[in-house]
Amino acid sequence: MQAPVAYAEVRQRVNTVRTLFGIVLLGMAATGIIQGMTPARYVIFAAAYLTADGLWRRTNGTSALPMLLTDTVVFSAIAVIKGNPSLSLAVTFMYLLTGALLLLPLFNAAGAVAAGLVIGIPVVAIAPLGDPVISSTRYVIFDVVTVALMSLLIGSLLYGAVQALHASSLRHQNALAAERRAVELKDEFVSMVSHEFRTPLTSIAGFSETLRANWSELEPEEISEFLVIMRQEAHHLSNLVEDILVIPRIEAGRLRLRPHEFDLASEIAATSRLVFADTSKEVNSYIPSGVIVNADRGRVGQILRNLFDNARKYGGDSVKLDGDAGTELYTITVADNGPGIPEGDWERIFEHFEQVGKGDARQTEGVGLGLPIARRLARAMGGDVWYEPRFPTGASFRFSIKLARTTSDRDYGEAGVAEQTEPTEV
Repeated sequence: MQAPVAYAEVRQRVNTVRTLFGIVLLGMAATGIIQGMTPARYVIFAAAYLTADGLWRRTNGTSALPMLLTDTVVFSAIAVIKGNPSLSLAVTFMYLLTGALLLLPLFNAAGAVAAGLVIGIPVVAIAPLGDPVISSTRYVIFDVVTVALMSLLIGSLLYGAVQALHASSLRHQNALAAERRAVELKDEFVSMVSHEFRTPLTSIAGFSETLRANWSELEPEEISEFLVIMRQEAHHLSNLVEDILVIPRIEAGRLRLRPHEFDLASEIAATSRLVFADTSKEVNSYIPSGVIVNADRGRVGQILRNLFDNARKYGGDSVKLDGDAGTELYTITVADNGPGIPEGDWERIFEHFEQVGKGDARQTEGVGLGLPIARRLARAMGGDVWYEPRFPTGASFRFSIKLARTTSDRDYGEAGVAEQTEPTEV
């Protein structure tokens, strides 16, 4: 059985009070020595030990048991020295009981209380042999101050316990909220994935059934068209599966990258043709040929596909591809004239399964993985993906990738842009 309150959560506060307690006792004992009080010379040793122990335990120790037993022995010793144990010993036992019940598992708490009783019973018998001057005003003051300090120590335990329990309750609530959010994300993800898979699967099933039932009656052009559509839908399914699997691979450290040098413009042209083939968008590329990068070509294609697909869904009727060369990185800009993204969502769109339009407001397909995947893959290859607003309207996604050594020293002009004035239609 666990303790109601973790010792680590109250350790610093309680031991700070113990240290202050020891310092006050040191001052009282020093005053007593000056005034000729015989027991004071012994109390000063107990007070010094309590001070040192409190200082050490502020940052050390994982269990409250040594602290509670140490305090019981020290306070009982002081009761023996001054010869009047009843009040101070009663408060000491209350402190031991409070601390044990709050900070120790039940079995250990019972053992600590039993040890306190074993220590306390002899103290009651031995203490009358101490200093007999019980009626002295100085001893009454000593008792009052001791009880006040012990009460403060008990109060610090209770206050720390209340705060710790409150913090534990908040953590529990946050954990429940996180669990509910995880369930919601899972359900939403399953729903989105089911929807995304259903569309191409329905197309493949429908066209394949049409071909099976009417093959002899269809024209060759129709058969070819159906097969092209089925191939495109199968390719779309393959991309969906790869997108779903790639992030767990990255997080588990099992994603294998095979970097090599290739012409970036050719990969951009090939990917953009696939993504924008069935759209009426105007797509212009200002990426020159001869920009040689060193990366995993398949993963670069996956990043570009996700960025282009995002522009296809949300990017208005025009997409512009541009590039900037740095010393080691080449930065591709995918800009569109769509509505853009609200400022509060600039980072949220890079979280898993997040979309600007969700629920009933979700008007396009997708599982909310494209942009997170693009960023994670880019960073895995030494680059990055980020968002910038486009003036006066639109979105601009930027993707940096490592240049190969063969092009890192190439002259791209003062502006850092490859000298190419005419766009390339892709």
